[in-house]
Amino acid sequence: MNAAHAPLTNTAHAPLANAAHAWVPVRCRRAGAGERPVRVLLLHGLGGGPSTWHRFADLAAPHLELLEADLPWSATGTGEWSRQADATPWIRAAVAAAGDVELVVAHSFAANVLLEAAATGGPSIAAVLVSPFYRSAPAEFDWATIESYLDGFHGILDDGLRVSSGDRLAAGLRRDMALRLRERLGPYGWMRFFDSYLRSPLLDTAAVTAPCLVVSGTDDLAAPPRDGRTLAMALPRARFEALPAGHLPMIEQAHRFAELVGEFAATLPLEIT
Repeated sequence: MNAAHAPLTNTAHAPLANAAHAWVPVRCRRAGAGERPVRVLLLHGLGGGPSTWHRFADLAAPHLELLEADLPWSATGTGEWSRQADATPWIRAAVAAAGDVELVVAHSFAANVLLEAAATGGPSIAAVLVSPFYRSAPAEFDWATIESYLDGFHGILDDGLRVSSGDRLAAGLRRDMALRLRERLGPYGWMRFFDSYLRSPLLDTAAVTAPCLVVSGTDDLAAPPRDGRTLAMALPRARFEALPAGHLPMIEQAHRFAELVGEFAATLPLEIT
């Protein structure tokens, strides 16, 4: 049932020894207005951080109570998380720390890890999956795919910095920052990302029974919109929306993205069982 929202106490960093003892700091960015606020957990992607959601939070529907997790694969993370093959414990820990969550909004790598967690026993929570990586069959991966994502990893990071900084950074400085971020994430971080992509055709998507909204950018070179569209078709209760954006539609099309999330949240049942 939809219990009263509990206060959050999980607001400081703690050592992450291993996935079995995963612990994720979560804080309330904004309380929800009205008699029945909807509690929403925001999960950033690889190399991102809570700041990913600044523009969306400014525009989100007033009744949405926004919580943000600082996941270990943030831009300031230590990389210890990536030594473990399974990243789902951190998603489960974030959901547990957030309390009575009714909607999870997850971007990129976090969307994939959330999907994998839901397909393997939970959490079964309505989700907005933003710029997910998904292919329907293992045969869709070849050596050229690996080369593209390995050689182009710093380019993906560079473009993320460009969008999030609003072009305030000079191209040369931004490239240097992207390369430093790539070094911080390291080979293990990249492998965890590509592992999740390679596993996507093997997921039991039929087990993901919660309603989902899949959002992709039409110009996303990292997670092309065909990935999102194919994923939405594979999920039992999902719809797909494409926005004129790249890999960060919640920033590039913040107004429309906020509308979509608000509309989707309004369709959720009043009671969570």
